[in-house]
Amino acid sequence: MKEPYYSTDLGDLYLGDCLEVMSELQENSIDLIVTDPPYGLNYNDGDLANYRERAFGGHIESMEARPIVGDDQETADLVFRDFLRRSKHLLKRGACCCCCCGGGGPKPLFARWTLYMDEEIGFKQAVVWVKPGLGMGIQFRRSYEFVLIAQNGSPTRVWNGGKTTSNAWVIPKIIPSGDQHPTQKPKALMAKQINLFSNTGDLVLDPFIGYGTTAVACEDLKRCWIGVDISEECCEVAAKRIEASRRQLKLF
Repeated sequence: MKEPYYSTDLGDLYLGDCLEVMSELQENSIDLIVTDPPYGLNYNDGDLANYRERAFGGHIESMEARPIVGDDQETADLVFRDFLRRSKHLLKRGACCCCCCGGGGPKPLFARWTLYMDEEIGFKQAVVWVKPGLGMGIQFRRSYEFVLIAQNGSPTRVWNGGKTTSNAWVIPKIIPSGDQHPTQKPKALMAKQINLFSNTGDLVLDPFIGYGTTAVACEDLKRCWIGVDISEECCEVAAKRIEASRRQLKLF
């Protein structure tokens, strides 16, 4: 196993190809996967999202596009399928794999990913993440995304949601600034998934960890974690965020 880019007493952050790192992990060792893979939409690459980011950042002329590595449709689909196959071998029986996913159209990403997850692991549920307020869009304004959940066999390994958990979650979104990841998810969204499907001390994997939100949530909730990202910039920012969060936790 390669040396981590950054470590805490709870987790390890790796710089590299997530498929390579996953191939070196022990089978049936992961209690939960929570992640936000590239959607294959060429996001923030001179599109409406890039223009909005520049407008909110106040640098319409100077802020360059910030494309995400592997975010073209062909690459994203291939990586996602391979990620699911490897996840099947890593997850303990009854453990879940939770993937953030776009909602609406015009591309039926959620439909493809749902079928992929069912074929490779076994589909469980589509949660609607309701983002209060109007999002981007020319006709329909995007106000939700999906969290797609697969389960590796039955029974469910951990379920902390009782009988009152809805499959629609209202959680405020993030409009990323220049120092945030272009598709940064709220910590509350990742923490919700971690709370539902894992217990204290369990091992959570995020193979597309970006700026480290899943790891920050794991540190808060006392879960062990493994994070991977192919971008050194992402790993650098993630390490700083995790360290800052740990210092804040010690204060309280």
